[in-house]
Amino acid sequence: MTQNIIKSFVLLALFLTALTLATFTAFAQAPAPPTTTTVQTTTANDEETAEAIFSGPLRSSGYGAVSMKFTPIQGQFGTMVGGYGGWFINKTLLIGGGGYGLTTNINAPMRTGENISFGYGGIVLEYVGASDKVFHYAVQTMVGWGGVGFYRPRDFTVSSRSISPMFVIEPSLMAELNVTNFLRLAVGGGYRIVTGVQLDGLTNADVSSYSLSLNLKFGSF
Repeated sequence: MTQNIIKSFVLLALFLTALTLATFTAFAQAPAPPTTTTVQTTTANDEETAEAIFSGPLRSSGYGAVSMKFTPIQGQFGTMVGGYGGWFINKTLLIGGGGYGLTTNINAPMRTGENISFGYGGIVLEYVGASDKVFHYAVQTMVGWGGVGFYRPRDFTVSSRSISPMFVIEPSLMAELNVTNFLRLAVGGGYRIVTGVQLDGLTNADVSSYSLSLNLKFGSF
C-alpha cells in the first residue's frame, strides 16, 4: 500500500516536471514581438532662431536731423542749435555723429561784461523702435567732447585761459511722428552729464542739466 502511494507521488512529480519543461520550451521558442523605434528628425525650420537687431539681409539707409535744445546753463535758460545724422541700419539703429552750440547770451558768473560760450559734439547712437509706425519712439546717446569758456560779447574776444575742454555723455528719449516718407518730427528730453570743466567760477554741475529737444529729420528711413 505504502509503495503504491510512493509510486503515485513519483509519477505525479515526473508529470509536473515534464509539464513545466514543456511550458518553458514553448515560451522560449515563441517569436518575439516586433520592436517599434521612433526616430525624431529635426529640420532647419523647426530650430528656433534668436531674435537680433541684425538678422537676415542688411538694409542700409541714412538720415540727418536739425535740432534745437532748450536747457538751463549755470541756472540760466539757454538755447542750443545743432544737428546729427548717420547710417541707418535695418530701420532700427543709427550710427553717426552730431554737435550743438549755445546761441543764447548767458552772463558769466563773477565775470563782469563776459558771457558763457558752450559747445560739444561726438558720436551718436540712436535706436528707433517700430520705425514704420506713424507714432513710435527713439532712444539716443551722444558721447563726445567740447569746450566751455568766457568771451566778451562786444568784440567776441576769448582768452585761452578762459576755455576748458570737457567730456559729455547725453542720453535722451524721443517720441516721433512720421509726417511723410522722408520727413519726421521728434520731441524729446534728456540729461547732459559733463565732466572735466576747470574754470574759476564754473563747475561741471553748472553745465550739466536736463534738456528738451525739438528735431526735424530728413532722409531715407
